[in-house]
Amino acid sequence: MARDGQSGRLGRWLTRLTGSMEMPQEVLLDVPRVTMIGRLQVQIENHRGVLEYTPGRIRIRTGDGVLVIVGSRLKIGSIFREEVTIDGAVDRIEVERQEAAGKRGASPS
Repeated sequence: MARDGQSGRLGRWLTRLTGSMEMPQEVLLDVPRVTMIGRLQVQIENHRGVLEYTPGRIRIRTGDGVLVIVGSRLKIGSIFREEVTIDGAVDRIEVERQEAAGKRGASPS
């Protein structure tokens, strides 16, 4: 229970900090902002690059892990340093945490 109180205090502190600095929380915390427009488009801000790109699956590295967009006819509509837009029929979005993402990219010993 103390842990919930601590995370609540941390959240309030971050809200005050980002508000006083006039910075979005995702920038300060180095986490992605994901916007889904229907099932037709996903916009990801604050990404760190594309790891996998097929018509059925696109994996995007973020500061919080790897975002996996699964669907059909997926394509990268645009990509910039801070933002990537995925177009197509999006079925789901998954998050691979840092530990799982690191293991996936590791080479066998």
